[in-house]
Amino acid sequence: MRYTILLALFVLAGCGGDFTGRNGDVSTTTPGKEQVAKCRDVMYINPEIDIKPLGYAIETGMDDTIRFKFVANTDDPSALFDSTQVDASRFTDDFNPYALHREGAEVWWDLSSKSMSGANFSVPPPGSKGTRGLNIAYVKNDDNTLTVYVLWYET
Repeated sequence: MRYTILLALFVLAGCGGDFTGRNGDVSTTTPGKEQVAKCRDVMYINPEIDIKPLGYAIETGMDDTIRFKFVANTDDPSALFDSTQVDASRFTDDFNPYALHREGAEVWWDLSSKSMSGANFSVPPPGSKGTRGLNIAYVKNDDNTLTVYVLWYET
């Protein structure tokens, strides 16, 4: 009996154990400060770059996934991310948006007709070991900004 209870607690902890919906799946075009801060942290977004969030979605579970779309007030993709984690020289002009979960149901995650630059990375979680997936794509805008799409996922 003791082992059954311990196993159940272990499974609940691994699945998040949140049945109230407070930390469940979320999709919004107006992410809050905490959501943007989390994205900046786990996605290694340069804190000195001014960004305007356009969409945020998290799918929680055994392996969480976050999609984050924003406009960056720069036209330099090498300035977007922490260079110790994201090597901007790996960005290619023929990036396949398939790596960004093109089938995302949100209207704001509009990848269908875009020609994008980007790359896929493996990064450590901040302050920890292991790896997380980080798929990044961007589109250059006419006003010297970049529209950036980031898919972060636990592996």
